[in-house]
Amino acid sequence: MRGFVAILRREVFERRLIVLLALALGLIAVVAPLLPGARSSGVAAADLRGGVALGLASLLTALLAIFLGGSIIAGDLVERRLGFYFSRPIPGWAVWAGKMAAALLLIFGGGILVLVPAALLGGNLSLDGTWGTLGRGGLLNVTGPGVLAAWALVLLLLLLTSHAASVIVRARSPWALLDLAALAVCGGLAGWSAQRLGLEGVFARSYSFWSLKREDHLGIIAWMELGLLLALLLALAVAGALQVVRGRTDPRRAHRVLSQGLWGMLLTSVLLFTGLAVWVLAAGPNDLRGIVEATEGPGLPGEHWIAFSGPAAWRPGYNPSFLYDLDSGRAFRTRSGLVSFGNVYGTFDTMVRFSADGRRVVWLEYDGAPFASPVVLHRLDLGRPGATPVRTPVSYRTVPRGFALSPDGRRVAAYEWPGNLTVSEVENGRLLAAPLYDSRYGTPRLAFAGPDRLRIFDMVFPGYVPGRVGLPVPIFEVDLTARSPRPLPTGEVPASAGDLREWSFSPEGDRILLRSGNALGLFDASSGMPLATLGSGSARGTFLRDGRIAVVETLGDKYEHELRIFPADGHAEPRRFPFPNTIRVIVADQPAPGLLRVVTHGHGAPPRSHELWRVDLERGAVQPLGTRRLAGLDLPLLPRSRVDLKGVDGVVWLEPWTSRARVVLKGS
Repeated sequence: MRGFVAILRREVFERRLIVLLALALGLIAVVAPLLPGARSSGVAAADLRGGVALGLASLLTALLAIFLGGSIIAGDLVERRLGFYFSRPIPGWAVWAGKMAAALLLIFGGGILVLVPAALLGGNLSLDGTWGTLGRGGLLNVTGPGVLAAWALVLLLLLLTSHAASVIVRARSPWALLDLAALAVCGGLAGWSAQRLGLEGVFARSYSFWSLKREDHLGIIAWMELGLLLALLLALAVAGALQVVRGRTDPRRAHRVLSQGLWGMLLTSVLLFTGLAVWVLAAGPNDLRGIVEATEGPGLPGEHWIAFSGPAAWRPGYNPSFLYDLDSGRAFRTRSGLVSFGNVYGTFDTMVRFSADGRRVVWLEYDGAPFASPVVLHRLDLGRPGATPVRTPVSYRTVPRGFALSPDGRRVAAYEWPGNLTVSEVENGRLLAAPLYDSRYGTPRLAFAGPDRLRIFDMVFPGYVPGRVGLPVPIFEVDLTARSPRPLPTGEVPASAGDLREWSFSPEGDRILLRSGNALGLFDASSGMPLATLGSGSARGTFLRDGRIAVVETLGDKYEHELRIFPADGHAEPRRFPFPNTIRVIVADQPAPGLLRVVTHGHGAPPRSHELWRVDLERGAVQPLGTRRLAGLDLPLLPRSRVDLKGVDGVVWLEPWTSRARVVLKGS
């Protein structure tokens, strides 16, 4: 221990001029506000004095870390002065520790001495004030102590890296070529892994897609990168110490010992980092701890596809998206959830669309880094066995605020703000129409009425534009067969429709169901004229394949529900099917003409237990089909365990923006 102290004192004394240099720089910061023109920008004297002091302290400490790291040991080693220490009864670890401790004392002491004069004379050194651009609520959401801790790590890294680089360069050994190769391998693996994580949307902080806000805890990639940084610091420190203890006074031997220790530990750390990255990205549908968004397709025989996204368990900051077939268990990872999350000016809509015949699904993905790249359309042919996702030639500069797929899945329409409406072919990307259209609110809803006609509903949704609830909704149509397609007004949904909360089109595209806070109404999709009122604001309506409409209405008692089947025009008296003592009733699907499958959850029943019913629309009979186990796709704040899709009969979830329950069942 006495040897360590002796070396520390010797090194500090030999470089005592650094103290004078630091004090001189501190005085420069004090007089900076007195220089002509220094305060022309209107910055207060205290802020200017503190800012100059912080800048000079940062510059001095960085330069000292590089200079001392490259000379305090490597200089003595190459110039044969290191033997002076080994000729005395001083262990090698004391030589290394004493010199490095002296370097750290000079670096941090010099930085503090630069700040002392400004602090004594009223300089503003707060990193949370004028100069706190990274403070709480800023880009990195860190405070002054966090910035100081990060800068201390940077200085330590500069010191140790400069030492290792200086030994490698000054030794003039052929081992330097292997050092370059090892550096390329480690840097390439770490960079590739970090790039993959970034492209897949693994954020440095955990994001809540439900609140669209950044949470306070770090994401897994931040912990991984911090761990890799600490491993790098540890490898540099241990390898440097081994170089002094075992390499002693021979430069080439010291270089060899340094390289073996450094690259052995670093390669192990980088391989672990890469393995963790592969594990993070290997998250499957059963690894999610909740679902943020979900949408279902009409389904083909033997296939029931859903698209969903949510946070992965044990992987904070990663919110993967999937296309999942309930019947076969096949799953494809997509990045559609990132585009939905980036569509903060949209209508809380998923960026996935299924064709009306169930044979095709399309979705949008960022072409590169999330939120900073164009978006590209991808497709999957569900009706073709063995099909895999395909990138299409269709792309958009920004995330569309309106997005629609034609019933046959061959054409796609999108609206980009401001005023960029396009219709393209999915297969080859050929532009079919690009008429001028500027949405009033910037959030139009698009829908195809057949393959050659596009409808535009210039809607505003609750809470999106304050004070604009309950306004008429203009309707436009674009005839894609015209020589010069352009939006032509055809009508408007009257203001009496109220604050629109949910909408859906009939299979033919000629009618639309709109639910407001007051009523569920049937409207003509072209003129917007009301056709019928089908229920209250709590009712849920579904178009059936034969054109009829199924409506689930809550009666006076919240545990009493009624299924009503209306004709296509909604005028005649509906056929009624009561479902007493139920918390909710959900229309699942129509497996055959005249037959419905309905799922109910009884009052007092277990959370995952649901009853399945077959409703014969022609005979008016309701037949129980027994209990079904449905996986709940709950919001991430609600579930206590991960989503379990194995061995279930279907899935059920609640759309957060419409408060509507959805269900998809296996089988026909």
